[in-house]
Parts: sequence; C-alpha cells; structure tokens
Amino acid sequence: MDESLKRQIHEECRIRNRSEGTCKQYTFHIGKFLDWIVDKPLNELTLYDAREYIIKKRNDGVKPESCNGINSALVFFYRYILHITWDLDIVPRMKRDWTLPQIVSRDDIEKLIDTATNIRNKAIIALTYSAGLRVGEVCKLAPTDIYMSSMQIHVRNSKNHGDHWTILSERALELLKQYWYSCPEPRDVLFVSIRKPHRPLKPGAIQSMLNKVGAEAGVKVHPHVLRHSFATHLIEDDTKREYVQAMLGHRSPNSTAVYINVSNKSIMGVTSPLDNKTKKPRKKASGKGKSSGKKSGGKKDE
Repeated sequence: MDESLKRQIHEECRIRNRSEGTCKQYTFHIGKFLDWIVDKPLNELTLYDAREYIIKKRNDGVKPESCNGINSALVFFYRYILHITWDLDIVPRMKRDWTLPQIVSRDDIEKLIDTATNIRNKAIIALTYSAGLRVGEVCKLAPTDIYMSSMQIHVRNSKNHGDHWTILSERALELLKQYWYSCPEPRDVLFVSIRKPHRPLKPGAIQSMLNKVGAEAGVKVHPHVLRHSFATHLIEDDTKREYVQAMLGHRSPNSTAVYINVSNKSIMGVTSPLDNKTKKPRKKASGKGKSSGKKSGGKKDE
C-alpha cells in the first residue's frame, strides 16, 4: 500500500473520530486485501472481490468474529475511499459463534502477582484485575487519574469514546505506591518502560509481560482475561449488575449480562423444577365468591 493511500485512510478515520486502534486495524486489513488482489486496479474492484477474499479467509480457518473485523475494514474502504455502495446481500456479516469469556480463579490471580518479580509488573497485574481495566486503558492511565481520597480511578477516553469511574483496590494501591517510589521521575503516564529513557508502555508490551509471567506461574492468561475475571468475581460476590456495568464502562447492560452466564455461583442454589417436589400446583378458583359485577370501592394492588 502506498503512502498516499495510507494518508487517505487516516484522514477519513480522523474526520469520523475513529480511534487510533481502529485506524491501524483498518489500514492493516485493507493492506492485506490489496496484497491479495495483486495488480488489479482500484477502479476495477467490485464487491465480489471483497466477498471472495472474506470467504477465502474463512476457509483458511479465520474465525467469524475476525472475518467481521475484515468486513468492517473493507466496508470503510469501499464506502469512503473507493466510493462504492456496500451491499449486505453480496457481502453479509457472519453470524458469530457465541462462547463464554475465559476467566481465571482468584488463586490464579494471586499466583500471577506473586510470580511477577518486578514491582511495576505486580502493580500492572493487580490494577488491571482489581479495576477491570482494558489493556489500552492501563497504558493511558495518568498519575492524576488515581484518586486515593475516594479510592477510585478515572478512566478517560476509553473504547467507547467516553470516560467512566472504577474502584481502586487497597492492595493495588500499595503496589502502585511501591512502584512509584521505585521510579519517581515526573511523567504524563503511570506505567513506563523499566529501562531509561522511560517511555510509555504499549499494549503489546503488557501482553508480552503477562504471557511470560503466566507461563512461569502455570496460568494461561492475557490482559482481557483479567478484566473478564474481575467482572465474573464481582457477580459471584452479589455485586449489583448496574454497578459492574458502570465500572466496566459498558454502554449496554447486555454486554455485562454475559458474566452471569460465566459465574457458576449465579446458578448455584437454584433448584430444578424436576427436583422441587414441595411445590403443589395452584388450585383453580371456584365459581363461589365471584363478584356480582359491581366495581369495588377499594384501590388496586400496586
């Protein structure tokens, strides 16, 4: 992909206030698509090229959710770069395979924190889990976002282009203090590289660190698993769903409801109707005692 086309994609993303991450994903997928069509001129592209490409990806084993990511990038490319109307009948989105989010146990969280040798890494793991943060949110956290007086964290400009608040754990705060004292240099972001010059961490760096710590601890984990575990454990502790939704920064309650299905404790204690022999069927009301049709002067039950 030539530089002029990259600039055009970035410009179209920016004027629509798409995030930097979305812009990078679009550029990546569009570049792969153009590599696949080889030398075919852009003005000769049709929707059937996009259709064939996505079918090939699915046949190659790419998951439906990832195929839909490619679909979104190509919709953007065709509409705003090529100015070709997109037709969902020709290139539909795939029905996603619905699976439960992966989580780890509370004991595994302790293992991860104990296994990490560097205080910065301990603080990152503890904070990501205890506040239910996305990895991108962790990277953007500023020291001024930590409110020790109210034990809250202000999450700015998150995935949904909005701010929200979440809780600050006392244990995570203690690790944060130790980390800050070990690296007290003034900076705009909380977490930086260990070696000088201390540059802001990127999501890939946290992912690599967590992979390494997880392998040493014998726990299969990635950053979003910590967020899933936070939400699931709160549901298990009978935290109100709307509180969990607010701390996760979800716009829709449906996004939070999935954790009820993950939590085994949410269905523990529920008796199957087959086993519940104590309940007797309700008797039908007899004809006796029926009102004569006159309206009662009493109020309705509310």
